[in-house]
Amino acid sequence: MLKKILAGVALAIGGAVLVAPTASAAPDDNPFGPKDSTANFVSAFDPAAYGAAGTKSLIVSPFGTSRQIDCSSFHGQSWCTQNGRALTQIRIPAGSSEWDYRTLYVYNPF
Repeated sequence: MLKKILAGVALAIGGAVLVAPTASAAPDDNPFGPKDSTANFVSAFDPAAYGAAGTKSLIVSPFGTSRQIDCSSFHGQSWCTQNGRALTQIRIPAGSSEWDYRTLYVYNPF
């Protein structure tokens, strides 16, 4: 009798496991990216890049900021892409401190 009860419980648990939905993370749930970061960029050829938008990262790309720029970050390292192509990151010194710099991203067509 006890064996039949245990077998029934095991079958019920096994059935519940098979029927339960699997967990899946939506892309927005990834804390490391990629995330749309287009608002953080300004074209290096835009006059506002050296005035009102002087705190944004610069981009040299045939698309400027008209196409989405996605950035990811992990352990203090970040990387960005546009149109599925890597953007090469160049740090430009912007002051006397080693931490004071402005980042230039260059579209890599290859």
